[in-house]
Amino acid sequence: MLINKAKLERILSKYPSISRPKKQYEQYETPSSIAASMLWHAFIRKDITGKIIADLGCGNLKLGYGALVLGAKLVVGIDIDESLVKQAESILRDLGGDYLAKTLLINSDIRDLSINSVDTVIMNPPFGVVRRNHGLDILFLKKAMEISESIYTIHKYSPGLTRIIEELASAFGFRIVYNEQLLFPIPMLFETHRRKIYRVRAIFYVLRRK
Repeated sequence: MLINKAKLERILSKYPSISRPKKQYEQYETPSSIAASMLWHAFIRKDITGKIIADLGCGNLKLGYGALVLGAKLVVGIDIDESLVKQAESILRDLGGDYLAKTLLINSDIRDLSINSVDTVIMNPPFGVVRRNHGLDILFLKKAMEISESIYTIHKYSPGLTRIIEELASAFGFRIVYNEQLLFPIPMLFETHRRKIYRVRAIFYVLRRK
C-alpha cells in the first residue's frame, strides 16, 4: 500500500479511542498527529517494515496498529490493563485482514515482563505525573533498552529528565540520534482536571544501539 505521513495520520485518526481510561495508569491517548510523526520517523529509518516491533504500555494498540499499517512483521503489545488488551484484540479482529495474526498481546506489568528481544520499541510510556508512578517512564525506557536495538519514545520534558535519559543511553550503549520538543495535548478526562485541554511540554526521542 502506497502511503505517506498525512495518509497515516488519517488512518490513525479513525482508530477507536481508549474506552474508560484509568487515571492511575495515565491512560492518555497518543494524538494521531504525534503517533503518525513517531511512526513515520521509524518508517523512514527502516525500523518498521519487516521488523518485530514492541509497544510497551500499548493501551488499545494505536501505535502498534500504525506499525502494522507500515508493514511490521510482528507487533508485540504489552499493557498492565487487561481491559485494554482485550479492547485491542477486539479492534484488530473487527478491522479484519491479518492484523490480529501479526500481533501478540500480553497483559503484564512492565516490571514483571520477560520477552525475547525485538528490533524496535515504539512507545508512549506513562509520564510519571501520578505520584505512585514517579520514575515509571524511566523503567519503561530501561526495559526498552534491554530488549531492542532502536527506540522511539516520548517523555514529559524537564532538564533533569533529559540528563537522566542521556546518562541512561550512554550506560546501555545507546546514542540519541534525534530529539524534538513538542506539546502533548491531554483532554479533560478525569474529575481532577479543571481545563478542557492541557498542553504538556514533552520530548520525543529516537535512540539507537551503538
